[in-house]
Amino acid sequence: MLSALLDLPVRLRYRLLGGAPDYRKFLFEELAQRLGDHPVQRILEIGPRDGIDSLRLLELNPERLVLVDLPDKQERIQGWIGQLPADKVELIIGNIMYDDQARNLEPFDVVWCTGVLYHNPEQLRMIRQLFDFVKPDGLLVIESATARRRGLRDEACVEIWHDVEKSAMRRHHVSTNVTHLPSRRAIHAWLEMVGFADVRLSPCHRRVTRRLGEDRAAFIAR
Repeated sequence: MLSALLDLPVRLRYRLLGGAPDYRKFLFEELAQRLGDHPVQRILEIGPRDGIDSLRLLELNPERLVLVDLPDKQERIQGWIGQLPADKVELIIGNIMYDDQARNLEPFDVVWCTGVLYHNPEQLRMIRQLFDFVKPDGLLVIESATARRRGLRDEACVEIWHDVEKSAMRRHHVSTNVTHLPSRRAIHAWLEMVGFADVRLSPCHRRVTRRLGEDRAAFIAR
């Protein structure tokens, strides 16, 4: 089922997956291009969700793909993880910020983290943790929803969504469990602040829709 979805055109897969635009396909292609012929031994994927990215990351032929997600996501992951090669894939259930099993992992050639950052209010601390997961000369792929108000999108800031009417959150496409939305400029600054270099903003969202490009941001950093 997962491999069949990968073969579908982007917009058809968009409809089949319940309205989640497949910008991640374009993001993965950028990652593969930046890696070039560089060998990849270990990959960490944080928040694997539907397993589509896990399949893509396995195309890089790593020796090990480690998946980390929260306990409340375990049942969903168990529904598809059996389709991945057991000799290459390891699943860790825990929080990368606080769980010792996750925090004590050895560094990786690639860390893939999409749709996770904005769910954590300690965003700078999380990015610092991600830095520790990446080998020297390794790559981080990080993607997040970003600040919605036009006047804040290009400022280095975090937009607080606290005590906001649900109708306003729906209008701005903000989930009710989200409290902190960083601007793309803030994410870029944090990446450089903790030690990443060659930080590049990806155009993957704009390749799907203009609105998505305004509401989300993705970076690849070394």
